[in-house]
Amino acid sequence: MAHGDFVWCDLSTFRSEVTKNFYTAVVGWDYVRDRQPNGDPYFIAASRNRQQAGLFDMPAKFREIGLPSFWMSYIEVSNIEDTVARAEEFGGKIELKPTPYLKTSRIALIRDPLGAGFTVIEKPALPVRDDVAGAGSMVWNSLYVSNAAAVIPFYEALFGWTFSIGDQPGHFILELGERHISDVVEVPEDIRGASEFWGVFIGVNDLNVAKDAAKHTGGKVLYETPEDRSVLIQDPDGAALFLRETGADARHSGKQKVRETAGSKWKTLLALAILWIAVVFEVYLVWGILFLLWVIPALKSGETYLVEPIRKLEHPLLYWALVSTWIILSVVTIAYGLWPATP
Repeated sequence: MAHGDFVWCDLSTFRSEVTKNFYTAVVGWDYVRDRQPNGDPYFIAASRNRQQAGLFDMPAKFREIGLPSFWMSYIEVSNIEDTVARAEEFGGKIELKPTPYLKTSRIALIRDPLGAGFTVIEKPALPVRDDVAGAGSMVWNSLYVSNAAAVIPFYEALFGWTFSIGDQPGHFILELGERHISDVVEVPEDIRGASEFWGVFIGVNDLNVAKDAAKHTGGKVLYETPEDRSVLIQDPDGAALFLRETGADARHSGKQKVRETAGSKWKTLLALAILWIAVVFEVYLVWGILFLLWVIPALKSGETYLVEPIRKLEHPLLYWALVSTWIILSVVTIAYGLWPATP
């Protein structure tokens, strides 16, 4: 593995015995007891004669600040001090400065500019992820955010990753060299949670069996993406984890995305009705307000539209030209509506 590769994952939990039993039932893990540098237990989850992930009880200092149970993605770096310095330079927050980890490794916990947390690790002492995405292994990692444009420059600077537009709006392919290693997904507002996060995917042989096991051992199924044979579950302590059926070619599909619910488009229908009323009665003030409402989502998503989609990441000058046009049109029409010209 190399600088910028995903190499490990672990779970910070409140009740290690409960969650260990849960994941044994769901993904078939056994456990080997190890120790953290401070002497606290660290359990290595294993399957197929290979160490797959870690699990440990959340430290008291994290409990005191109300941190929830969570899965953490680990990314290998060649120089941890340089990585931490660049993270701060590009708007990240250092939650844990470089510190010893297990045998010969050092780690640091970083949050990107939107708050998604991940761990960087120098000289990993544990086995890195499989080249073959098997059951029980970490098979994928995806970043779920509200605005990809706000974090892509950060990750480019830290890991040398390159990003390209995926096959769906709000989906970006993340590559290290010529390898597709991850995805960034902009989560629709109607299903977005409170936090930006890196999602960990664990492979399973049979997704239906794993879902049933999760439900019967104190977990929940939060939602599914049938096209990818994936599901997001929540364990008994509240940590969210993706499961993916390993036959779904998890590492190279490039189509990992959060399912968008159809939902009612009442806002669009209402705006369309108001627009027609404004046209019929020549209420220019309403036109201006609708132009302004058109601008707000474009600023949030980094994408606008005129005949075809225009994304800020791909065509920044054209994007800002269009957004500026909508703003000018809104100001002019609002002004005309408030102070109409007299003949």
